Amino acid sequence: MFKEKSSKLAKGSVKYFTGGSGRPLIHLHGAGGVRPNDGLEALAENVTLYMPVLPGFDGTSAIDGIDSMEALADLVADFIDKEIGEAADIIGLSFGGWLAAWVATLHPDKVGQLCLENPAGFRPDSVPAPSLDPEIRKQQMYAYPDRVPTETKSEDALAKNHAMLAHYHGDTSFDSALAGQLGKIECLTLIMHGTRDGRVPEEAVQLLKREIPRSHLIYVYDGAHSLEADQPARFAHLVSDFMERAEAFLVNQGSAGGRPQQVL
Repeated sequence: MFKEKSSKLAKGSVKYFTGGSGRPLIHLHGAGGVRPNDGLEALAENVTLYMPVLPGFDGTSAIDGIDSMEALADLVADFIDKEIGEAADIIGLSFGGWLAAWVATLHPDKVGQLCLENPAGFRPDSVPAPSLDPEIRKQQMYAYPDRVPTETKSEDALAKNHAMLAHYHGDTSFDSALAGQLGKIECLTLIMHGTRDGRVPEEAVQLLKREIPRSHLIYVYDGAHSLEADQPARFAHLVSDFMERAEAFLVNQGSAGGRPQQVL
């Protein structure tokens, strides 16, 4: 469904995948690299997805001078200019959500609407780090491992992908520089958190909800870290509805301290 292409940017070439029809939506991947799945395929029924492979991931080369989250955000902004030619909606998963927040902070004119799917980068020091044990990590990532597409990447490729995280943000788990600027994000923002997510703590998404002025926080029931794989239909419906309805997107705030109602 998705076609591979290449974009020649000022700093270097970036491989990307695209498919679907409708308004453009940039998808920024997590630490595992680009992973087409049922959720993204369903989403592409309503939007045209652009999925750039961030430099150094999935066998690509790093780009000289692109060695921080801020520089990577600049590269994404350049990609939007080159391939879209106007402001585009952005969704980011985990590491990609962290990056998407940087793009919206540094380049507000490039972003239409923003969706942060279990975004990394805001775990307080008081919260233990996620497990490195492969089996426990899998449980934290996926509520339904049987729904995950068959792995096509080698162990070496996956290890290199994860090594790129340190290239862009070192050993930081809480991005204080970005956290202090979240109030600058002007676009309408949807924050999605799986109720079974074992990688991103609730404190992180609550911080984003407090600091980003025009934001909605929704808890996706029975979904872990990768909502695209665990709950593909709910994921696609929720994101499509948010992108299409914009300001008309309504959230039932519930009665307990303003905590948004979970999506059932």
